[in-house]
Amino acid sequence: MNSFSRTRAMHQYYRDLFTRAIHLPEADALPAWLVTEVLNFANPDFAALDDKLNQAQTGLNLEQDRALKLMMGAIILSNVALCGPSGEKSQAVDAENVEKITQCIVEALKLDGNKNYLVAAVQILFRINEINSAVFLISNNLSELSESPVALKILLLICLMEEDFNQAYVIIQQLTENMALIGEDPMALLMVVTAIYKLGGRPDSFIDFSPLDVPDWQPDAGRYSWLIEPVNNNKTTVLVACYGAGFTAHGLPLLLSLFDTNRDELNVHFHIYNSDAGLAQQITGLRNAMPELAISLSSEAVTPGTAANVHYASRRLVFLSHALEKMTTPVLLLEANSLVRKSWAGMEGQLDVKDLLLTWDETAPFWASILAACLYCEGGELSTKYLAAVARFIDRNLQRNNAERFLDQVALAAVENELSALDKMAIGRAQPHTLVDAAHGEDAFSWILAHSGVESEDYRRYKASLLEKYSALIG
Repeated sequence: MNSFSRTRAMHQYYRDLFTRAIHLPEADALPAWLVTEVLNFANPDFAALDDKLNQAQTGLNLEQDRALKLMMGAIILSNVALCGPSGEKSQAVDAENVEKITQCIVEALKLDGNKNYLVAAVQILFRINEINSAVFLISNNLSELSESPVALKILLLICLMEEDFNQAYVIIQQLTENMALIGEDPMALLMVVTAIYKLGGRPDSFIDFSPLDVPDWQPDAGRYSWLIEPVNNNKTTVLVACYGAGFTAHGLPLLLSLFDTNRDELNVHFHIYNSDAGLAQQITGLRNAMPELAISLSSEAVTPGTAANVHYASRRLVFLSHALEKMTTPVLLLEANSLVRKSWAGMEGQLDVKDLLLTWDETAPFWASILAACLYCEGGELSTKYLAAVARFIDRNLQRNNAERFLDQVALAAVENELSALDKMAIGRAQPHTLVDAAHGEDAFSWILAHSGVESEDYRRYKASLLEKYSALIG
């Protein structure tokens, strides 16, 4: 690990996970409203807050007062890097402010090098993507930070991104020797089990990797009801899975975007969780209104409990494996909140389309390296084998109540990792910005929502234009 190029390319979402909450009890000496603005609301307006910060009376001695205000100033300057609570994009901190933040941290630690400031400094540097500086600070203060959960988790994430699994193992030993360091943090547990898997293990708790060694077991297909049979033609079928209420919010706009851009090129199949007669009737009406898309429909009864989103996201991949037996056409799985922008036929010429095409994110951690938001398969030997193994992995975990976030993507990544070198070479791969762009670029095949789930202005405008344009079709 030298340049940390993969960590620096990682999405800000992962840096935010371990840096949004900064524990700084020393800040209690400052006015409560100011602390709330900086630490809770993540206000990045240094010009507006700096004077108020410096004028605040803390009751501390001069060195402690100066150290606290320097550290708070560094936090204010770094707040711009965070993704906004309403989905606003993060901003890279410019070089001038990176230098200013670094100087604040160095001076603060010289004045008062307590553990809370050390941990906060690591978080600030990691937040603004100064990975070398964060690692340097951890390495030079290992004895003081060996019991800091957030410092160890940040270091573990860096190791996993840089694929330094030997160093990751050392950190995992530290974390697991004192489970209080992990607590119930699902991201920490996810990092631990995926690292153990990459080191050659087969973890069986939190997420169970043992289904990778059970090649003959198949999920029960009796759970599926086919309400409108798919047609057998030469078009690719888009598979969209969503729950009933999600159909109006997402499934319908996606359908309209497909009708607008691909009505002569694609079929559409809806797989609805807990469908009812009213929704089935609505989809039948849409099938009649848009015969070009040959809309078909299936349903699955699901009782997901508190992990509904995990069930909905994961069960579509289990269904996809079954659908390949039923459909004779290639299948293109799309996220329900997608809005298609381009012709699929036009995109195929730009893509490495094979029996199996995966959306591959080289800037993501292992567990999120293959996106479930877009997957193309033709039902050949490789795609059938791959998706059957993915279905086994997911279904066995859901049976064990391991409905953990990223389960669908862990399954996709782990099963791909088990393939032979020849099979891996036979897979087509595309970058997310080409197929499912969360940044909503003009050249993407489709737009999806980012982690926040908040619609951008461009996304909202496009969605509204579709609903207005085809209002007569949808009634």
